[in-house]
Amino acid sequence: MYIRDGSARATFDEYSEGDVEYVGSTTEGTPMFFDTASRSVFKGEYDDKETVVGRPETERELEDRASIGEAIETLGDEFGWESLSTFGREHARDVENDE
Repeated sequence: MYIRDGSARATFDEYSEGDVEYVGSTTEGTPMFFDTASRSVFKGEYDDKETVVGRPETERELEDRASIGEAIETLGDEFGWESLSTFGREHARDVENDE
């Protein structure tokens, strides 16, 4: 679950909370999430200082054979990463190990 400054909670109307992993924050400060059920990445936004809400209209489904690590790399090229979560670092590392 995504925690901003130790206090923010993520809520997801369109996703099952148990299926969502926090990936990291872009250089613009936008939190990015991965829905394991639909194999898609989507942006979150702050609706107040303590809650991050999923934005399903920003959802990008992974291609059939693509890995989350490849998606993290592509998003990094597009937006830049300010930080990656443990989940994001582990999957990004998987791509590095494959090369």
